Amino acid sequence: MEIELWNGSAKAIIDPRGAWMTNLSDDRGDVLFPKRKLNTIEGEAKVRGGSHVCLPNFGPGGDSGQSQHGFGRLMDWDIAEQTANHVVLSLEKGGQGYEKLQSTLTYDLGNASITMELEVKNTGDSDLRVAPAFHPYFAVLGGEEVKINGDVQPLEDLADTLFVTGDSQALELPLRKITLSSWQLPVWAQWTDQLGTYVCVEPTVGGYTFLEDAPSEAELLGPAQTRKYALTITWE
Repeated sequence: MEIELWNGSAKAIIDPRGAWMTNLSDDRGDVLFPKRKLNTIEGEAKVRGGSHVCLPNFGPGGDSGQSQHGFGRLMDWDIAEQTANHVVLSLEKGGQGYEKLQSTLTYDLGNASITMELEVKNTGDSDLRVAPAFHPYFAVLGGEEVKINGDVQPLEDLADTLFVTGDSQALELPLRKITLSSWQLPVWAQWTDQLGTYVCVEPTVGGYTFLEDAPSEAELLGPAQTRKYALTITWE
């Protein structure tokens, strides 16, 4: 059963299947493009919309054997704690090769903001490679101008993902101004395939890091080690 969070007119819907935020809205309409299935011109169905965690990897899994964006968005998470505007979801163990990865995802809804915090813990006795991300789809009006960090960004140019570095990003849409701030996720992916009216601005550890043969120090989670990552979205 989906979870509804409220704070004033702000509403977030969270599905424990994948710990997926399927929608985020207020009395002015959608902040995120609502989750749904869309078809490519070849007739292939793609799930798009809302916001999900990419765990343990962002993008391709490379030689790890992990699927695109990992297993986090595909698994059933438990509800550990819930209030009117706050929910904590837990995943006691991950997918294949990550049975010793314990994950907790918290959503805190403000009246014009939402914070997502992911905490991962290695309960095993060997290193784990972990490079997560958050993947929000922001609702835009078809054909209207979009600015990212003050510059007009033609959406067709984002078919090939553009990576930029920083602690925050500014997104100006036809009806909203959105600020994104991250913690421990310094590389931002800007992307859209334009199957729907959305643009994605996604904080990651280092982009498509699982395509690299050797993990970076930022990716290695040692035995008994805990690490946190966060994204805050503020809108007006």
